[in-house]
Amino acid sequence: MNNYRPISIIPVFAKMLGRLMYNRITSFLYENKILSEAQNGFRKGKSIDTAVQSYTERVQKALDKRVHTIGIFIDLSKAYDVLNHNLLLEKLSYYGTRGFTNSWFRSYLFHRKQFIEISQSNMSSGKVNTYRSSSLDIEQDVPQG
Repeated sequence: MNNYRPISIIPVFAKMLGRLMYNRITSFLYENKILSEAQNGFRKGKSIDTAVQSYTERVQKALDKRVHTIGIFIDLSKAYDVLNHNLLLEKLSYYGTRGFTNSWFRSYLFHRKQFIEISQSNMSSGKVNTYRSSSLDIEQDVPQG
């Protein structure tokens, strides 16, 4: 159960608005050279493969110079599940996403709720029973779905 994360059922309009905002933020980050060249995730033309290739090349150069090398690898696969909303908004503000845009992100992230709903079919009667938990506030993570 600990490996499951909520999936938000997001309306089509919100998905389109999210894609528009993604394109605007991405353009802003590139135009203002905010992302480091070492940043490989979520970038066009970069991936885990380019990250591994870059790391391998750096290690090879260090070994050629007889320099001791060390690698520290951190698994951030569940980073979005523990992302603090206030911290994210502070970072966005720091990098120039302020005013109305920052307020828009705040309204998107805060006051979200989640619940669990399970439907169970009874084969003999054909009846479907639906069970639903009470709603809880989501205080961290980024909506997925």
